[in-house]
Amino acid sequence: MMRTVAIVGAGQLGSRHLQALKAVKTPLDIHVVEPREESARIARERYDAVAAAAAHRIAFASDPAGLPPIDIAIVATNSDRRAEAMRALLGATRVRMMVAEKLLFDRRADYAAIGELLASAGTRAWVNCTMRMVPIYERIRATLGAGPVHYRVTGGNFGLVTNAIHYLDHMVHLTGCESYTVATAALDPELVPSKRAGFREVTGTLVARFADGSRCEVTSLASGTAPVLVEIFDDKTRAIVREAEGRAWISNQGGGWKWEEVEAAIPFQSVLTTWLVDDLVARGDCALVPFATAVGTHLQLLDPLLAFVRERAPQTAAYPFT
Repeated sequence: MMRTVAIVGAGQLGSRHLQALKAVKTPLDIHVVEPREESARIARERYDAVAAAAAHRIAFASDPAGLPPIDIAIVATNSDRRAEAMRALLGATRVRMMVAEKLLFDRRADYAAIGELLASAGTRAWVNCTMRMVPIYERIRATLGAGPVHYRVTGGNFGLVTNAIHYLDHMVHLTGCESYTVATAALDPELVPSKRAGFREVTGTLVARFADGSRCEVTSLASGTAPVLVEIFDDKTRAIVREAEGRAWISNQGGGWKWEEVEAAIPFQSVLTTWLVDDLVARGDCALVPFATAVGTHLQLLDPLLAFVRERAPQTAAYPFT
């Protein structure tokens, strides 16, 4: 049975989602909504470069008007256009399931408003925080005990805010604790431009303290190219993941704290989305964080960061991150 899928926003990330659809084994009727001709052209080239696993159909449009009912939608615009894109899509057609990229939205009011819109439309929604889907991180999760988790990420100039939401969501997944506070005192005082034009980033150290005693510390050095290092530990397990090398080291109390080196391949988005859509087609559910949970994780991060930004740029009205 052919399923109908929409990709809204076919830029750098959206085009990778589109590539992944080519490997889905269920035939798909794919609709790509992208108003920029150059982005649509590149997305089509990337799609055509991948071998098809089924007899898919594909069509491009500049807006969602006239789309058929959608089984699965993936909204991959930047944060400043995502709420508008989701409103337009839900206003144009029925959507059964939706996956939204993160960071979700640049305005606080949209978090509640879009949640209400999804509920009224009967659309189940998730947010694309992908660490919940990565095999090595699920292996580490299975080894942790019941106590607080300590989580540390370090690297050189890797985009602290846009990546912190991944690590904080992962902490929620590991601990089951959704409540935390963020300290910004150890961030560097100067705001820096994001890799995406028109957005901001920060460097330094962000510290999140969870209500269950867990702690997440994310450090992005202001210079250098040091690869990201992820450390996760509790009283029974220690794990180190060097994602760029695809290697991890795990030790635990039961094994006398002897280090075991294991493979830790981090799948590309063009692979993860294949798994995601296969899952949604097969069982109408997936491993990603539900929208309502993701809203809380986002706002507990973004509100303190906006206060930090406004101390330096008082005129800032919206979250300047994507």
